[in-house]
Amino acid sequence: MKYNFVGYGSLLSHESLKQSIEDKNFRLVKVKGYKRIFNLSTKKDENADVLNIKKSKTHHFNGVLFSINDKELKEIKEREDDYNLEKVDVYDFKTNKKLGKAFFVIDYIVSIDKKKKFPSKSYFIMCRQAAYNISREFGEYWDKTTYISDNESVYQWIKKHPDYDTITKKSIFRRIFRR
Repeated sequence: MKYNFVGYGSLLSHESLKQSIEDKNFRLVKVKGYKRIFNLSTKKDENADVLNIKKSKTHHFNGVLFSINDKELKEIKEREDDYNLEKVDVYDFKTNKKLGKAFFVIDYIVSIDKKKKFPSKSYFIMCRQAAYNISREFGEYWDKTTYISDNESVYQWIKKHPDYDTITKKSIFRRIFRR
């Protein structure tokens, strides 16, 4: 059986995806009615947050849609073991045309961090870089529709935390000349 699946964090990265299943062709999508937020502590790094989503009537986010089979669905469930599997409507990123239903992962309670920590730096950089590798437009949309646990968008937050910014020309210039 085939399933559609939405990646919105580390699964935006082909390199990260290939650690669990065969690489896939991505279709760019939006998910409406949810907010993407760094609000989960993980077993790997309890001092920093990773991405999750939560229901919100006023928010939406971008992601990638890809097709998986039964074996791959099992692999993704194992990879994303802190999360619950749920179905959601997906829309084309450019046209907003409804494409149908797809699975994604969400944690409602189990690992939600109440302490409002910073994102895991390496994870944040990897997810954000993957979004910008898709396209500048997709990356900028990711910044505007992704939130830190204190509810500030990455678009605003990154300005105050340049050590997390590997995208802007200014940050690239700083890294080159720090050596």
